[in-house]
Amino acid sequence: MWGGIYAVLFSISTILSFEYPIQGGFPKSVAESYTKYTWSGVEFQNKLVGQEVQYTFYENKRFGPLQRGRSISITDQGGLWVGFGYINKFRLNDVLKFNFDFFPGIYLQNGEEDLGGWIMFRSGIELEYSINDDWNISLGYDHRSSGDLWNYNPGMETVKISIIKPL
Repeated sequence: MWGGIYAVLFSISTILSFEYPIQGGFPKSVAESYTKYTWSGVEFQNKLVGQEVQYTFYENKRFGPLQRGRSISITDQGGLWVGFGYINKFRLNDVLKFNFDFFPGIYLQNGEEDLGGWIMFRSGIELEYSINDDWNISLGYDHRSSGDLWNYNPGMETVKISIIKPL
């Protein structure tokens, strides 16, 4: 359920962007690229079942409010996920941002929980704090599932903390 809500929030935040109104389309512009290193607790069926590390690279390209990124994660049970997607950042003030992201990707179960298939969509929310010009930190929550592509679609959540390095 939550994954669907985050995906809807991502869509609404894109359509209702104050910085990049939808009537302006999605013009290509330059953005600051950065890397994100994430450590997460993995939840499955409302139980903490493991941990995950994730690396994300955000390109210096933006399309309207959306910045492109690539990501890879692996859990302590060997579950591997690789995806390509977008983040939408809302600046709350000089040091705080509220972010929505959506990343379709490929999931290899290995010893991890059975999520019902190999295509998984990740959608999440995140509060980001700028420590200084060189480092940011964030707290977030995301959901991954197949979006009902398969009959069995239990989903998985991560509660995460990230260190962000602008390039």
